[in-house]
Amino acid sequence: MDDNKVLTSAYIMVILGGFHLILGIMALGLLELSVTAFIFFGFYIPMGLGLINLIKNNLLDETRSLLLGCTTISFLNSLTYFLLIITRAPEERTYLYLFLIIQIIFNIINFPILFKKKIGLDDMVFDEKLSYFSIVVIRGLGFNFTFNILAWIGWPMEPVYPMIIYLLIFGILNLMLSGLLYNKSREKNLQLSAILILLTGMIIGIGLFYFYPSPKIIICTILYLIIIPIRIYYFNNNFKSE
Repeated sequence: MDDNKVLTSAYIMVILGGFHLILGIMALGLLELSVTAFIFFGFYIPMGLGLINLIKNNLLDETRSLLLGCTTISFLNSLTYFLLIITRAPEERTYLYLFLIIQIIFNIINFPILFKKKIGLDDMVFDEKLSYFSIVVIRGLGFNFTFNILAWIGWPMEPVYPMIIYLLIFGILNLMLSGLLYNKSREKNLQLSAILILLTGMIIGIGLFYFYPSPKIIICTILYLIIIPIRIYYFNNNFKSE
């Protein structure tokens, strides 16, 4: 039954990939929105088709990393399009909001299915489930930061260099952290370093908000406030006595 749900989610991803392509074409002239849609198009169809292939060939249990990728991209797409809506990226093209909302709705449906399948395959206990959730969010933040660079470059180009540098550095750091935390979950120093890097990223972001107020920074700060306590909780439960 779970495989059937995941298979349905995979087909939805392929269909959403087509929606991304249509959105990208319809948003031509709106730099951030069109480029973002085309990037997601490049992810969704290959990942959806890959997931379909794994399920039909009974290989999902052996190749679980794609589930992490699909879970992350579902979260990332919802987050990115939500931020594009609240910053009014479609501008006067109000019909584009419908495409963004449709994507968010189906991603909200897909995310728990993919998340539940991954934690079930890995037979995770409560601490591991929380850790995995935080890793998905950290990876989503990493990609989101790199996507947001477009907004701070602007069109016509009016680059805001402090924000671009911040997003580039912490986008890369968050992506690296998510991979390391997923693959090397038992290293104490890595866990401490992750907490410090996440705290630093949040504090610098709050400082930059004073000079460059943006709802995107507020949303990302809220996500930091969710994942940092999770990482601290995971550290205290698994490494404090060492």
